[in-house]
Amino acid sequence: MDSATAAVMLLLSCSPGEASVCRPVDVAPANYASLDECQAALADRLASAPNGEIVGRCRAVDATFTGSLPAGYTTVLVTRGMGRDAVTSSYLVRHEGE
Repeated sequence: MDSATAAVMLLLSCSPGEASVCRPVDVAPANYASLDECQAALADRLASAPNGEIVGRCRAVDATFTGSLPAGYTTVLVTRGMGRDAVTSSYLVRHEGE
């Protein structure tokens, strides 16, 4: 996955025992510039709870589905070809603030 793809970390706090009950961790959502960056941060986060009290996953954000972009990103449309043969691709790109 390229570095322009945003990802989000999801965490659950679980009670110990066979009948574990898991609930969302009450923290602000963490956004990352890439899935790899998120997974590295997730490994560090889960290492701080070695007994399995916290479980988590990283998921890529599909801006076409959510309709929103993370801060610092914009959508760039690139059209190749002309007329009926034209193909437009949408890319999620990190940009510098003004």
